[in-house]
Amino acid sequence: MNKTVLLFVSLWLGFLAISSTAQSTDRLTRMQNQIYESFVTGDVPLWERTIFELERYYQSNPREDVLYDLILARYGFIAFSLENEPAMARLHLDKAESELEKLFNYPSQQSNAYAFQGAFLGFRISLRPITAIRNGPRSYKAISEALEADPNNPVAWMETGNSRFYTPSTFGGSKQEALEAYLKAVQLFEKDLPNNQRWLYLNSLVGLAKSYEFTDRKRFAIATYEKALTFEPELKWVRDELLPPLRD
Repeated sequence: MNKTVLLFVSLWLGFLAISSTAQSTDRLTRMQNQIYESFVTGDVPLWERTIFELERYYQSNPREDVLYDLILARYGFIAFSLENEPAMARLHLDKAESELEKLFNYPSQQSNAYAFQGAFLGFRISLRPITAIRNGPRSYKAISEALEADPNNPVAWMETGNSRFYTPSTFGGSKQEALEAYLKAVQLFEKDLPNNQRWLYLNSLVGLAKSYEFTDRKRFAIATYEKALTFEPELKWVRDELLPPLRD
């Protein structure tokens, strides 16, 4: 094989590799956009279908970024399902906890992994409140470790807000501490907002608005909900459910 042919083959193989990488990136971005759409519109079936697609995609592309997106998708779906479909929530929680063990193997994902762990322990409490005595402290510890691993991780601050907001005050919960944590999460998201975390940013704004509302700062709650709608005018949850009662 002469040098010209070798050069042509090398260039062609390089083109195929670039093309394959671009297609892979486009597909993952599309699935991230579907999760975002599901959050915005409340389309739970679309969210679940996207999880199944991510599962298949991860099987053929066992990469760190795909694993993170799969666990993140389950995280949101479980939160959706806890109240209305606890059996479905438990099924996905079992899978997510198994996948989380793999995420801990990546040094760059330690903060995210601990944040997920704290959230999943909180979900376990929701499914079986009697486990709060054991899982409550474990959840707090995991979230604390998430912040220690990366103090500038907005997801860790969002989970801090969730834990403080939903934990009864007798067990360490605080709406004021939740407010401060959500505010920190929002500020960090606004500095750097990846495509797959746009819905987390909106979720943090909702948590912040609720914290303002529960600490008797109605004007700030309204302004925060309006900020969320400025970012995403079609956010059904805020537009149709959360904001109108405050304006009455």
